[in-house]
Amino acid sequence: MSADRIPRVLVVDDMLLVRQVFGRFLTLSGMAVSFAADGHDGLTAARASVPDVIVSDLEMPRMDGIAFCAAIRADEKTRHVPIVVVTASGGEEARAALDAGCDAVLPKPCSRELLVATIRDLLARVAARAAAASAERSEPASPATATSPLPPPVEPR
Repeated sequence: MSADRIPRVLVVDDMLLVRQVFGRFLTLSGMAVSFAADGHDGLTAARASVPDVIVSDLEMPRMDGIAFCAAIRADEKTRHVPIVVVTASGGEEARAALDAGCDAVLPKPCSRELLVATIRDLLARVAARAAAASAERSEPASPATATSPLPPPVEPR
């Protein structure tokens, strides 16, 4: 994601009020927001238009947040997208979400400041990894790591 592009966030939650509140938090923070009412619709939306970050609930009908995280990670097109789980559930479900591939677990209810700070932190990490990978690809090989079609020099005896 380029620095001048608006971050795209997909909010996945079965509660309309939560989608509306998070949508307002994120829009007021300069992010473009799309929505899905459960993991099944979230997976369809993420595949159709890959977001920069996903914010998801755990307890949802049709496909819960654990299965949703695992499906996002299993898909080549979406596996790189950071996932923030916001849940009222406790430690065991939070651990299951992390095991399924989410990047952060936040308590529900969640303040605007915490949600936005977490998203920005994840976006910064993605940008730093992309910059490092780009720099690595563009750096010329050092003499120690350069490959040459010639055999190595022979030391005189």
